[in-house]
This record gives sequence, C-alpha cells and structure tokens, in this order.
Amino acid sequence: MNNSPLIQQALGDDWHKLPLVIQSHYLFQHDQKTSNIVTGTMCINYTNFVKPMLFITRLMGGLIDLKGDNMNTHVEKWVNSDKPNTLFWKRTIQAPDGKSTIFASRMEYQQDNELIEFVGGGFGLYLKLTVENSKLVYRSNGHLWQMGKLRLPIPDVLFLGHATITETALSEQRFELDFRIKHPLLGETYRYGGIFQVNQHNS
Repeated sequence: MNNSPLIQQALGDDWHKLPLVIQSHYLFQHDQKTSNIVTGTMCINYTNFVKPMLFITRLMGGLIDLKGDNMNTHVEKWVNSDKPNTLFWKRTIQAPDGKSTIFASRMEYQQDNELIEFVGGGFGLYLKLTVENSKLVYRSNGHLWQMGKLRLPIPDVLFLGHATITETALSEQRFELDFRIKHPLLGETYRYGGIFQVNQHNS
C-alpha cells in the first residue's frame, strides 16, 4: 500500500518542486480518517448559454451553479485508511445573499500522472497533473461515464470544454486557485477562482 499523498503519487519526483503551502493542503495521516481544511473567497462566472449543460452537470453533482463575487468557500479533503488511493472532497460555497451549494467529488489515482475525479452517477473527468514554474496544474483529458467495470469515454468538446486548474503559492499559508474551462468553438465557458488559506487538519 502506497501511503504517499495521492497528488504526490501522481507527480512522482515533481512533487518536491511544489512550494510547501501547495504540498501542505494535500498531506494526511493514513492510519485514521483525517481531514484537511482550506477556506477562502471565490468568484464564479459562466456564460448564460451554457446553463442547460451546467444544469445537467449539477444533476450529476459536478461544478457550481452559483454566480458572482465574494463567495465564502470552505473546502474539506480527507482520506480513509481503507482507500489510500482515493481523495475525497467537499466544497461548500455560500453567496453574499445567503444561497449556498455543495460540490462533492472523489479523486482516484490511475497511472503515471493521471487521476480521475468522480462526481455522481458514475460521471468522471480524467486529469493529468504537472508542475510548471512551481505551480500545480491539472488539465482535463476527457470525461467518462462508468457503469460497473465499463468506462465509456466522452470527449471534453461534448461538454463545456477543456478544463485547466492552477494552484499558485502566495505565502507560507495562502495560495491562489484558478479554474477555467475553454471550449474550442465557444471560448471560455466557465471560470472560478480565489485566494485560500490552509487552516488545519482534523481527526
């Protein structure tokens, strides 16, 4: 059993090129269930013509359908000792008007620098990880729908487009997140981002 953090498994030796603040919010103890919490404020924006596709994505538990600035965001990640190659996420987002939503997912290590992020209904996204100029970069490499052991590939172009997620260190405890989806025909269809503080580990 590999007890290295999931992201370290995917990055291999490149893990050590990341600033400590980026590493720290992926570190866990594997002898018990532990959680890692970051908090921040995000802005979320998307083009109105993608609302039907975003609605479908939300039905499967993916992405965030709130829109605006200054969204209070609480992100909890955890691992379970019986699933060391799975990273669970729970993102709680609250708008200034009080509306809130939850975006939950799990990431599973595949091979080399590749992960799959699953939401509901067996729907998932292939992600390839790299370290570029001390930044952690996720890039989507197609969607999938898993039914039992069968995985049906779905090109990014059939959804909102190709996703790129970048984490950039700002200080010893703060980092910037930038998430963008671009479609080859429609341009940038979806974006969120913000500044996050690495807070604590809870058992």
